[in-house]
Parts: sequence; C-alpha cells; structure tokens
Amino acid sequence: MENVQSEAITSVHIGTNSYEMGSSVVEKTRADYQHGKYREFLKKMDQDYKEAKESNGLEGLIELRQETAKVNIHPEFISSYDTIQATKNEQLLEVAGHNDSLFAQKVRSAARSIETESPLLRSLHFKVPSSPDTNADERAVIDIDLEYYYKSIHLDSMAAAFDSVLDRKEKHMVLEMEKVDRLQKAASSFEDKELKQAIQDAALHLDERLTKNYDMRDLLALARGSIKPSSALEEKVASVVGNAQGQVAELHRQLLHSLDNPEPIPATVQ
Repeated sequence: MENVQSEAITSVHIGTNSYEMGSSVVEKTRADYQHGKYREFLKKMDQDYKEAKESNGLEGLIELRQETAKVNIHPEFISSYDTIQATKNEQLLEVAGHNDSLFAQKVRSAARSIETESPLLRSLHFKVPSSPDTNADERAVIDIDLEYYYKSIHLDSMAAAFDSVLDRKEKHMVLEMEKVDRLQKAASSFEDKELKQAIQDAALHLDERLTKNYDMRDLLALARGSIKPSSALEEKVASVVGNAQGQVAELHRQLLHSLDNPEPIPATVQ
C-alpha cells in the first residue's frame, strides 16, 4: 500500500460541523498500522488482556456475551434487523440524492452496500469458549474474537489514553485490523473450509466495512444529538438514522420479551 501517513485527512465543513471522510481515515490508519505506529499500544493491550484473563476478569464479559447472544443471533432478529438497515440505507441514498457536497458523499459511503460477513462468522461473534456444538476451528475463532471484544471495551475505559476522539476511533480500527490478521493466521491451518473461506472474505472487505462504519458513526451522532445538525441535509439524515435506531431498539425489546415471557406480544418490527 502507498505510504499516506503524511497526507491530510479529507474533511467537510458544513455550518459549524466538520467531519473526516472514512475512506481517508481508514487509509491513513492502515498505513500507520503497517508501519508500526501502534506497536506499543498493541503490546499494552496484550498485557492488559493477559492480566484480566489470569485474574478471571473475563467472567462478566462472557456472561454479557451469552446474554446478548439470545437476541443478536436469533434468526428473527437478524432478518428484521437487516430489513431495517436496508430500508435506512435506501432512504439515506434518496436524501443525499445528487448533492455533490462532501457530507453527501459521507452519507452515500455510510449507506453503500458492501459484502457482509457470513452467517457462520457472524454467529461466532456472540459465542463463548464453552459453546456446545462447536468444532476446534470455531473455538479458535471464538477465543480470538473474545480477546478483541475485551480489548475494545477496555479501550473505551481508557479515556486518558486518547489524544483525541479521532485517536480513539483509529485505535479501535487498529484492534480490528490486528484481530483479522490473527484470524487469517489461525485459519491457515483450519480444516473447516467454510470457516476458512469466511475469514478470507472478511479480511478482503475489512477496510470497506471500517470505512462504512466510520462514516455511519457520525450520522449516528447526528441522530443522538451529540452533533447538532447545521443544515437541512443533516436534519434529514438525523431523522432517517434516528428512526431506524428506534426500530432496532423496539425490535430488540419485543424479541427479548418474547424469549423471556411466553405471553403473546405485538408482532416484531419488520
């Protein structure tokens, strides 16, 4: 990859708001990661994880993972969630229209269609080392995924370690990059061909996913109000994203209720 460490991040200024375009941030972060800028950070995260594991500090995290799995890998949730996201993306593309501003480009990036993870790999994000009916290769993936699940949460607790909000976002990306590198290395000896292919595909499309997620985070910030809309386009985007988030929250609530309570409830959001 071309060295882009010295290149400025493309920004958009609308009213009082400014944004970094995800494609530029991911490209810069990938170059910095490959050139060893985050080596010491990653070593510290390894040490913190090792200490947490040795002190049984992962038990609560494993319980949380088991609890969230009840809904997040439920077929009804996955189907309805994907429908909500597809509708949201269609609406965002319609709102952005042919606007050629950089913010509109950011909206189109957040709403773009990309290759999704395989259902198999997606399900392993919510499983724990003791999950039944998993083979040795799947358990290896679960161990790596759990490690980086811990590191991601731990990173968010280290407020003093960030030079800026952008620094925190970049470090999350670096953890994801290293995790996928670890998965690829482990998969080189896998016997499970389906899982091996799923990891190869995930690695191939990782930077596209990081770019899309980065741009969507700013749209979510508009919807939550942590960034105040300063244009009509931002207001429309905030409305679309906020509506979709509300649908996902209601879907989650209804499905969790139905799993914990046999009494009939209204149909889940579609």
